[in-house]
Amino acid sequence: MNTLMEPLRLTTQMLPKAIGDFIALSAIGAPILAVILEIIAKARKKIFYDKLAQQICSLSLILYFLFLVLAGGAGAYFTQKFDWLLEWMINPASPFMMVYITIAFTLLTLLPYKLSWKPMKKKKPLHILLGVLASLGGLTTIHVVTVTMNIFFRQQAAAPIPLVPESPFISHFANIPGIAELSLAGLYLVMSLSFAATIGGLYLVLRRNKDDFGRDYYKFSLPVVAKWALFPTILQLALVTGIIYYLCGLEAGLIVSNNTTLISFGTSAALSFLCCAIWIVTWKSATPMRHKIGLAIAPLLIILSHATVMAGAMNLYITM
Repeated sequence: MNTLMEPLRLTTQMLPKAIGDFIALSAIGAPILAVILEIIAKARKKIFYDKLAQQICSLSLILYFLFLVLAGGAGAYFTQKFDWLLEWMINPASPFMMVYITIAFTLLTLLPYKLSWKPMKKKKPLHILLGVLASLGGLTTIHVVTVTMNIFFRQQAAAPIPLVPESPFISHFANIPGIAELSLAGLYLVMSLSFAATIGGLYLVLRRNKDDFGRDYYKFSLPVVAKWALFPTILQLALVTGIIYYLCGLEAGLIVSNNTTLISFGTSAALSFLCCAIWIVTWKSATPMRHKIGLAIAPLLIILSHATVMAGAMNLYITM
């Protein structure tokens, strides 16, 4: 029992971050997925791809709204707990300014992308360009947040009350990221597509009665979403395994000898494989809507999988 309590405790600690990551990365990935589907719709001249792209685009706005609410709530909570953090949030020289700029740019391009879907029906290249800009805004946000957090935690390690850097905020983002940062950004990109498709399946199920595009549409769209959730998740598992192996190297035995890390990683993999099974069944099914319960619980399983792998990584970092 004691062996199970530590992974459970760490997973519980990581759960709020896992939920935040899932919503944030889903919001970033949804416009990318919408653009890809819209391009496929134009290339193959299939209206169902276009309808699905429009639904995923609508979902992205909902996700960005949830992300802003959660980020605002977290900011209010932590600035009350740590007075010095407010300076990082509002100082014009703070790297956080770049985070605000990239998010604002993404929303300013995502809104017209969504609202102009029908008016620009005959101007697809221009409309797709709006989606590409929104997608680039999200990808830039990944880079900006990664750099900002790196600066913040380095300052925090140097002093109990980390000071905002005196150099202008823009100067921190002019350098080309290193291999480690690029690898992390690549993993986040894959996760954003996986998470967006995962919650996309839930969104289609919840909107089934309201939109009611017909049985043929859902017979088409649910397998498409399932495939877009499946393959990025498999790639994500491979990337995470590679990163863990790279970090541990010849000390890979640390994972096997550490019950907490082993249980956390094993649970995460099992939850991911369970989701993959749900998506494969949905993809191959002649009646995919019958698997709506599996599609509905997949986001919860992915969040738990993300929380457990972070719990294992944190415990591995502490024990190395």
